[in-house]
Amino acid sequence: MSEDGTIREVALMVNGVRVGLPQWRGRAESDVDTLRAEITDWVTSTALRDLVECFGQRWPTGDIGAVLTGLEEISARHWDFRRGRERAAAVPTEFSVEVTARVVAAAAALGLRHRDLPDGRAYDHVLIHGGLLRGCLARAGHAAGLLDGSIDSPEVCGLGSFRPLTAPERAMAVEWALGECGDEFDAMDIAVRASFPDAVRGGDSGAMVADRPQDSCRTREYRTPGGTRIRVLAAPSSDPGRRANTADTCTFWAESVGRLGPGQRVLLVTTEHFVPFQHADAIRVLGIPYGCAVETIGVDPAGMMNGRPGPALTAAHYLQEVRSAIRSMRLLVAGL
Repeated sequence: MSEDGTIREVALMVNGVRVGLPQWRGRAESDVDTLRAEITDWVTSTALRDLVECFGQRWPTGDIGAVLTGLEEISARHWDFRRGRERAAAVPTEFSVEVTARVVAAAAALGLRHRDLPDGRAYDHVLIHGGLLRGCLARAGHAAGLLDGSIDSPEVCGLGSFRPLTAPERAMAVEWALGECGDEFDAMDIAVRASFPDAVRGGDSGAMVADRPQDSCRTREYRTPGGTRIRVLAAPSSDPGRRANTADTCTFWAESVGRLGPGQRVLLVTTEHFVPFQHADAIRVLGIPYGCAVETIGVDPAGMMNGRPGPALTAAHYLQEVRSAIRSMRLLVAGL
């Protein structure tokens, strides 16, 4: 049997039923009980249990908080290929065909694959998560495509930080004639301008604190001919020892909007394997504090761009982001 055939066969043997991601609909405080139950369903799913078993580990015991703590410890031993580094610097790791198949099947069941379309048609805000240059371009392009007929929203914002671009990102910017691009804010700004070419630039605000990008912030505004307000921002970090993360950028955005509240709907656009962890973070820092409904979708990074496919996700990519999701779910449960 070919390797692809083996992967398909093993994937069919693993739980192929998609586990619903925890939702926050922003209707009432009673949603907390529903949210806790949905988190429990995701955490204790057959798919996640199979991953733990696949790596020869015992399932943690105790309540949902204790199980998440145990899963985080397991993931630190077996699924952390970053070891404190940026994702782009994670150690490449390969697995057997059978393990790869089980990981891919679990990733699909847990919501890390094929989640590129939203459930609704009208959103008060569309947020585009930052990341590597190619990721910014893909996510902004996907958001623009949805806004061109599939969904409606009066406001769009690209979220980012002052993370310096890597050498491959800078080389891509030069090769694709994208203009000056030094950090993630520049990358998101380029992506927004490329995806919304008719938008007219407005003003800038914020400032860079010399030698302390983690304390800096910046916002740039655009407006489309149809009246859509588009912003690009780089957020300060809540931890002086690192750059701004997903929670920091979402929090900074919410504080800058000034009118986020119950009854509003927020759609977040990211890359597909980041959906569970960034969705959990969004519920924790946006949905619960502000009472708004949040939904998260993700694009396939292997899609074509400039006539070239992007990098395909590996088992190590999925495992790393299952770990991220476990950590974000643990923080969410602790906050409940």
